[in-house]
Amino acid sequence: MAKMKNSVLIFILLFAFNSCKNDDDSNSNCEDPIGLITQIIGSNSVTIAWSGSETSWEIEYGVVGFELGTGTVTQTSQRQLLISGLTSNTQYEIHLRSNCGSDGFSDYIVLDFITLSGNLNCNTPSNLSLIGVTSNFINIAWSENGETAWQIEFGLSGFELGTGTVLSTSQNFFDITGLTPSTTYEIYVRANCGSDGFSGYTDALVVTTDP
Repeated sequence: MAKMKNSVLIFILLFAFNSCKNDDDSNSNCEDPIGLITQIIGSNSVTIAWSGSETSWEIEYGVVGFELGTGTVTQTSQRQLLISGLTSNTQYEIHLRSNCGSDGFSDYIVLDFITLSGNLNCNTPSNLSLIGVTSNFINIAWSENGETAWQIEFGLSGFELGTGTVLSTSQNFFDITGLTPSTTYEIYVRANCGSDGFSGYTDALVVTTDP
């Protein structure tokens, strides 16, 4: 009888151990990112940032309540990301996890935010394009969309909007000069509508100067 009781006790302990083990789905070989925040929220874009010990991350986002696997997915090795092409006055949900290659993925961390209402009185430029590039300058152009003045902001790839070099122009083309050879830059343009404020930014144009 004692032998049967011991067998039952061992079975219960093994079952409890396996249950606890199965309930822990976290990946101990892949650290979760931490501190996911919004840095800049616009009417059609958001800049997010986070911390973490890993070196690569996966972001999936969509309108709040979307099902994972159906959102927009992007990969990055930076701890900051500009997400553009959003709809104004809309609540979005961002899921971020570390991508550890052969060690798999970490758990997600989640952030919600609402884009600003769009400026109906100031049209965002479109079709930002590279016209020419040399070792020390980049020539760009864009569609006016009814506006007559613009602000250009650029910096090294991955820079935070608001910290770059800002230039103004009344033409829908521009030469950015004094650049460094073999260097990757990120460029944004928005309309300057005076008392009506600014439009949203274009999507980023990423260009590498010649050697």
